[in-house]
Amino acid sequence: MKKRTNRMVHAAKKLLLVLLTIGSLQVIAQKKAPPEFSIYAAGGISTYCFQPANKETSSLGFSSDFGAGFTGFFNQQLGIHTGAGFGLFSVKSKISSLQALTKGLFDEKNELSYDLHTTLKGYTEIHKVMFVTIPVMLQFQSKQKQYWNWQRSQKAGFYALAGAKLILMFNNKYEARIDTLSNAAYFPSLDNWAATQTFAKLGAFEGNTVDNKLDFGVMVMFACEAGVKWRVDNNIIIYTGAYFDCALYDPIKDSRQPYSNFTDPDKLPELAILKIANRTNLMVVGIKVRVAFTKYQRPY
Repeated sequence: MKKRTNRMVHAAKKLLLVLLTIGSLQVIAQKKAPPEFSIYAAGGISTYCFQPANKETSSLGFSSDFGAGFTGFFNQQLGIHTGAGFGLFSVKSKISSLQALTKGLFDEKNELSYDLHTTLKGYTEIHKVMFVTIPVMLQFQSKQKQYWNWQRSQKAGFYALAGAKLILMFNNKYEARIDTLSNAAYFPSLDNWAATQTFAKLGAFEGNTVDNKLDFGVMVMFACEAGVKWRVDNNIIIYTGAYFDCALYDPIKDSRQPYSNFTDPDKLPELAILKIANRTNLMVVGIKVRVAFTKYQRPY
């Protein structure tokens, strides 16, 4: 508990430093050009990129969020964007089959060492997370000589954003099902197999289900976005674009174990698919609509 608290305090300090830096940059930016206040909605496809890759493993789901933003401009083409949003993602991951070998275990009752062979078939997990997102991104845009709307035949502008998103993960849970888990023990000194002693947790176990919660996590994602900027009125702008986010690290890696440690049904509550790979990265691709309001009409 103490270690977890220290991690949260450390993350909060980093967040405070980021917000102070953003505030300073926004004050400077507002002196050059009027800012934009905006609201947005985004949605897309989410997946886990497993490392190392496993052809028996797949994942696919959705992600969506909405929130408000603020963009301060240094000049007509360059600015800095930040804000806050709330969202959720749900990813369904599957493993058709998996084999694991755990060597050098010891049977205290018979005082013999053995190797445990585990076969996993038909594993499915749904990972659901609610989160708060805080973006810090640079915005570049093309110049627009006049505002564009449906009554005028002026060209729309283009924009691009790049930077990072801080993801605060809470209500972090998973639901898992495994069709079959089989354990067999090999005793090298006896050159003998044991595979049917259910009292020793050997044999085949079917129809196991579990749901559990993972720890709160702070995740940093590389984020980029690009699209079209439509000025529909002097003081109203609509951004429509596509975005791509990729996690730079695994926020709950410390609570995971290698898949070879999962050897019996008693450990099924720990058998999250996120723990099967040495490292996982969440990736999201989708579309985003942002409506921005500016107090003054810009001369471009």
